[in-house]
Amino acid sequence: MQKDTGIDTPKVAKRDAYAVIKASGENLLKYLQGQLAQDVSKLSETQAIYSVILTPQGKAVSDFYLLLTQKKNDWAEVMFLCPSVFALNLVERLRMFAMGYELRIGKVSSWQVLSLQDGDVDAFLQVSGLLVPAHKKLASVHSDTVSVLRMAEPSKDGVWVIGADLPLSCNVDEHEAERGRILQGTPLLGVDWNIKLHPLNANLIERDGVSFDKGCYVGQEVTSRMQWRGGIKKKLYQVQISEYVSLPCAVYTTAQVGAITSLAKRKNGEYVGIALLPIEVVEAGKALKTEQGLDIQVLGVCGI
Repeated sequence: MQKDTGIDTPKVAKRDAYAVIKASGENLLKYLQGQLAQDVSKLSETQAIYSVILTPQGKAVSDFYLLLTQKKNDWAEVMFLCPSVFALNLVERLRMFAMGYELRIGKVSSWQVLSLQDGDVDAFLQVSGLLVPAHKKLASVHSDTVSVLRMAEPSKDGVWVIGADLPLSCNVDEHEAERGRILQGTPLLGVDWNIKLHPLNANLIERDGVSFDKGCYVGQEVTSRMQWRGGIKKKLYQVQISEYVSLPCAVYTTAQVGAITSLAKRKNGEYVGIALLPIEVVEAGKALKTEQGLDIQVLGVCGI
């Protein structure tokens, strides 16, 4: 239980929608370089990355945030923060291609994921005895039992705290934290896009989750071909409507062209959501409506 410290207490929520996977061993980072779409050399103990692991056909096994928690010469330990529903598939996939490596890979069910948003996040971390990451997107900091990650989601200056027996008490539920995710325009795999969609059509480039300059990785050929041959036909956009609608909500021009998959209410009463839409339709400025006839305003492309 946190004491009354006089600071502006953030909203603290337990994030059951996310799971923690840990991997460790010799040459782990070398192994991951051949698996992730992003360049693992961008990863450090103070800088996490966002990326995805693909099938040979270029479809997502899962997306995730990857944190480097320890590194000693060629030995390393990393943490994957991924959607819970894809965690076991990700563990299976990581183990499948690890022949020749002596690695430990598994889901850590005892570790919690909490999000802190709004309020004085940094001061709150300090009075709670936790480390404070740098003010940089996906900056990370680690102790033996806790990692803290600076996130664009669930708020512009929010953090995720990951560990077991955390010295924090939740004061809002996960639905409130999800509201922050949606208002910030951060897509969620399994909600706003699915594993049937190539991640380049789900803003993998805009979310800085892919490198086109690194060496080979599983699914690279399909990914590169889509990028250089104009295969990216859809994107996830942040949209606004005036009233709540049931989800998923079809989006129409003269025919259905997409769907709104997430929706949250702003303080001004407008609703902001995330929608998968054809790039051509949006760039042409075509009028978009819900199936109820509500006008849809495109606010911009979803990023990290």
